[in-house]
Amino acid sequence: MKNLGKVDIVLAGTVMLLIMLGQLMVFSASSMFAKAAYGSLTYFFQKQLLWGLICLVIMITVSRFDYRKLMNEKTAMVLIAVTILLLVGVLFFGRTIKGATRWYSLGLMNFQPSEIAKIAVIIYLSHKLSRKGIDKLDFKEFLMPIYLVLSLILFLVFIQPDLSTTLMIMGIAAIMLFISRVKQSYLLYTSFAFIPPALFMLINGNNYQMRRIKDWVHSLGDPLMAAHQVKQSIIGIGRGGLVGNGMGESKQKLFFLPDSHTDFIFSIIGEEFGFIGASVILILFMVILVRGLRIARNAPEGFGQFLALGITLNIVLYAFTNVAVVTNLFPATGLPMPFVSYGGSHMLFMGISTGLLLNVSRSIKHGSANTNPDDSSARGRLGSAILEVD
Repeated sequence: MKNLGKVDIVLAGTVMLLIMLGQLMVFSASSMFAKAAYGSLTYFFQKQLLWGLICLVIMITVSRFDYRKLMNEKTAMVLIAVTILLLVGVLFFGRTIKGATRWYSLGLMNFQPSEIAKIAVIIYLSHKLSRKGIDKLDFKEFLMPIYLVLSLILFLVFIQPDLSTTLMIMGIAAIMLFISRVKQSYLLYTSFAFIPPALFMLINGNNYQMRRIKDWVHSLGDPLMAAHQVKQSIIGIGRGGLVGNGMGESKQKLFFLPDSHTDFIFSIIGEEFGFIGASVILILFMVILVRGLRIARNAPEGFGQFLALGITLNIVLYAFTNVAVVTNLFPATGLPMPFVSYGGSHMLFMGISTGLLLNVSRSIKHGSANTNPDDSSARGRLGSAILEVD
């Protein structure tokens, strides 16, 4: 890669700090369960340590890869085709866990193809939306192919079933489309067109998904009606108070809070380190948001801007959705906290995502922004309102 600038040290350091904090919290949250189930306090910690190292290696490796090689249409379409094949294949050959067939079993880890789907959609949209003159293209020529691809991927993810990832991909795509130079009238019309299928998916979702949503709706009026996991999560956060009970002193991890080392690890952070400790985690993700938007603003071309924006949204939306679930502001989704929760698949793809974001940061020369008026950049819609972040 020629004319490389310096990598965004603040972003890289923030991610590494989150990974290290995640290692400590996985050990604390999982030790009792690991001892009871596998006879070793460090069973999950040892695995997470390996995934953390792999995440860092992948992040560093990808950060040195020239992201511009992803700009051509052939690469984008190959990624989409591979993603669709994997999503179809998992329905027939995937491993079923808790009623959902979302994973390929690869021995050391369960591989979730919907993780690839997120990155593939971001790269695909970055290529499409960075084309010059898209504001002059008609709906059939430009937006129809995009919506067909998105609809197929969203449908394949939804029927696994995986409503949370479906909504996450939909949200990232919607924001990227809105910030582009696509005509607002096209976006308005198509948003109405997506309402019926969205309602259909919610109404016809499997009983497990609908039960989670109904439990959440009832809990808004009466906290005692919240699902067991959410109630135990709130109890844990409440016990933490301002400064927490100390490292390893969580009571909820003693088999009261299921998935305490995965989806609900933020509750253990709040219980052991209190409001202050939980706030530190949120601040670190805010740093990722600010640095990611800064990279998107300063990227040398539209593709890099959209790529950085999409990846930043992928990381930050996952984190804050996880926090919203843990605090009962959102229905239980099954989304992990990036870099912190236990798990190999999401750590691997977070390493790829962060590596791409750092890679875009290396292409920036002296912090200068893209000033090409003909480039269909991410400033096309909102401009300084979103991307002018320092």
